[in-house]
Amino acid sequence: MRPPCASIGRWLPSRTPGSPRERNLGLRDELSALATAFSFFTRLPLGGGDFRPTGAVLYLPLIGVFLGGLNWFLLKVLLPRYGPELAALVILLVQYFLANYFHFDGLLDTLDALSAGGPRERRLRILKSPEVGALGLLFGVLFLLGEWIFLKRALLEGLESAAFFKPLFGRWGLLFGMVFGRPAKSEGLGALFFGRGASERASLAFAALTLFLLWFYPRGTPLIFLALGGVTFHFRRVFGGLTGDLLGALCQLSEFLFLAIIV
Repeated sequence: MRPPCASIGRWLPSRTPGSPRERNLGLRDELSALATAFSFFTRLPLGGGDFRPTGAVLYLPLIGVFLGGLNWFLLKVLLPRYGPELAALVILLVQYFLANYFHFDGLLDTLDALSAGGPRERRLRILKSPEVGALGLLFGVLFLLGEWIFLKRALLEGLESAAFFKPLFGRWGLLFGMVFGRPAKSEGLGALFFGRGASERASLAFAALTLFLLWFYPRGTPLIFLALGGVTFHFRRVFGGLTGDLLGALCQLSEFLFLAIIV
């Protein structure tokens, strides 16, 4: 694999700060981070640059805006013709296909690990297992059914903005875990997002997105914040920190709580 752009400075001629070459290098880094964000957190195959997961976290709100905009477009096309039931179903199907399917898998693995009992190491092994237990499967069906019911009810009550803000609250949940959590392991996907560089960028994105969500949902956002704080604290106590699966669970829970609160 090619070295990251940030590490190739020793092969370049010396340059003064702020030179065109330095500015171009920083721009390439950010474009690579943006492409990584979409290729890592969605199914969109935006490759061609260096893999920069620590830089990608800054663009999680942009992913939420993209998914929310797509949801809004589907809503405007489907709701007048097919009603809220089918519109809510298609919106969920598209969002899960593009982005939420692996976060949902993390939620199911989390439930299996929490229900298994035993020492921390055993729970962490269950998180890594590709198999889903009977309890996780049952909970997954009920979770999806509840999400569809809440979204359909929001559309029935004229709360069409829920389709746009739902993915934003999910990405806010991911950033919450990155900012207030700590890695349960020194390796794995989750550990990529807790380094110093990733933490600083996640904090910036989290602060900006929090202000945005507070502007539109000044009462619901603090409630979800408190709920995510309680869940994160419990994860740290049970698992010793967060993993990629646990971050995915926070994403899913944040979206579900948003829908439950507004209706």
